[in-house]
Amino acid sequence: MIATLGFLSLCLALFSAFLQSVPTLFGYFYKKPYALAFARPAAIAQCIFIAIAYGLLLFAFINDDFSLIYVASNSHVSLPMLYKVTAIWGGHEGSILLWVFLLSVWSLVFALTQRTHVLLPLTLATLGIISMCFLGFLLFTSNPFLLADTPQMGRDLNPLLQDPGFVIHPPMLYAGYVGFSVAFATSLAALLSNQLNSIWAAITRQFAVLAWCFLTLGITLGSWWAYRVLGWGGFWFWDPVENASLLPWLAGTALIHVLILTEKRGIAHAWSMLLSIITFGLSLLGTFLVRSGVLISAHTFANDPARGIYLLMLLALVTTIALAIYLYRFSSLRKSTHFSFSWLSRESGLLINSALLFAAMLTVLLGTLYPLIFDAFKLGSISVGAPYFNTVMTPFALITLLLMGAGTLCVWQKQSVTDWLQQAWKKIALSVLIAAATLWAVSGELPFSALICLSLSLWAMSCALPSLPKLPAMSIAHTGFAMLLIGVLLSSLLHQEKEARLKPGDAINIGPYHFLFLDTASANGENYRGIRAAFDVTKNTRHVTNLYPEKRIYTVRDMVMTKVDIHPSIFRDLYIALGEPLDESTWSLRLYYKPFIRWIWLGGILMLLGGLFTLIQNKKINSHVKFSH
Repeated sequence: MIATLGFLSLCLALFSAFLQSVPTLFGYFYKKPYALAFARPAAIAQCIFIAIAYGLLLFAFINDDFSLIYVASNSHVSLPMLYKVTAIWGGHEGSILLWVFLLSVWSLVFALTQRTHVLLPLTLATLGIISMCFLGFLLFTSNPFLLADTPQMGRDLNPLLQDPGFVIHPPMLYAGYVGFSVAFATSLAALLSNQLNSIWAAITRQFAVLAWCFLTLGITLGSWWAYRVLGWGGFWFWDPVENASLLPWLAGTALIHVLILTEKRGIAHAWSMLLSIITFGLSLLGTFLVRSGVLISAHTFANDPARGIYLLMLLALVTTIALAIYLYRFSSLRKSTHFSFSWLSRESGLLINSALLFAAMLTVLLGTLYPLIFDAFKLGSISVGAPYFNTVMTPFALITLLLMGAGTLCVWQKQSVTDWLQQAWKKIALSVLIAAATLWAVSGELPFSALICLSLSLWAMSCALPSLPKLPAMSIAHTGFAMLLIGVLLSSLLHQEKEARLKPGDAINIGPYHFLFLDTASANGENYRGIRAAFDVTKNTRHVTNLYPEKRIYTVRDMVMTKVDIHPSIFRDLYIALGEPLDESTWSLRLYYKPFIRWIWLGGILMLLGGLFTLIQNKKINSHVKFSH
């Protein structure tokens, strides 16, 4: 019954997506006003039907309905209830269902909040076409409601995904990916209807910022998940799948900054339009990279190379059509991009910043795709890893910090060099002095590269914070980015790690901390059995905490997992991972002392808060423009 009802719900959702798009396009281009009335009710119906399908699949997971192949492949009777709920997106079919569900929610939000806007029909038609493509993909190649031929016992959820971080991370990441479809759809609608104005830019920026907030939260949570679950003590490995989420984030950040110019100054329409197309194209690329199987990664939990071809074709089709429309309308776009202002102006700062972010995105894209292209043409096998990305991205980060601070001190249109320097020189000097004192205090030395990075980070913060009362969104977001880079710098510069072989009663020091191995005990859960080690941590004979790392065997999949234990603090983390048993009482261990690493995620949260303040500031955006064709 669940299989039949779920499949029927998806079919009705596909039909609703058809009504949302095809009659609307017919009515718009052939001037049939009655046909335009289908878009909004169809968007609401589509969201309802997909929600019913999602609810049915959730019911099947909760009730261990292993008659469905997808449930049997990603769950087990012993799986804790929390992970039964999140196992829906633990495989390919469920992750695509989550994708289309979130797309329908975004469409519904646009339909309800912009109900009288001139761009509503064409925007919903564009979103409907995207929904049709993904619903067709879901129904005909990735149906999560297929019945098993024989009774199934359940193969459990991948143990890597049995973590609280996985409960939030994928939905937030997907909400960000899918959210940029609204910015893409409104831009395409404005391009087709020649409605490129400040109202379009304001609404597009509103939805782009909201999508950016979700993506920022998703990336931050993904970094936190990798730090806690993978057991290697790091937060970002420049993994290709990690890069897949960073690409639309960089392009989306550039888009938001350029839309400010388009909205407030009436310029850079062509650049805004191109960035909206590229950002959504990169979101589709991220979905393809994660779900196609072309990448070998710790993050590719649900992939299928054969079905990935469809995603690649969809990416090519969507971007080709959008770019064709863009090029067709390019002459009219260029007419609206003439401007005149000095280099020391806020306009110049925003444009240069967007170009810098775009160049950084291209750099990451090249490093991510180059090995795949090299392999596709049978030229051999190469790898592009962290050394490449760290080397090429460091200059981009430093220049971005420089421009963030400099741009804050600029005004619109024109400013003299003398006026700018009068505001800047004290902050520059103060930043360098604080950076030098900080590095000397924490490390006893002054590496030149670290001094430059920390000085620029403090410079960006010192320029942003005074603007907090007037520009809270910008100030908080820029401060967050600077704090993130300070966390990266100081945690890399000051961290310590040790590998050891210890038995109960042995001790080891790392940083100023003393770890005493107390004992081991069994640690069994609902679907695993394991060993827990106990450590007493002291500093100068003062008790700090007890840490309990574990080694687990998930019985259904017979998979061994390391469960690290971390003692967090705003200024440092103590991190311990239990390795393999060397004999009856001796264990291998990895210990990490990670100063300032929490600043990385604190910076991500501050950037998210900056985005939310932007939405609050723009709450009064005019969304009641009367519809006119």
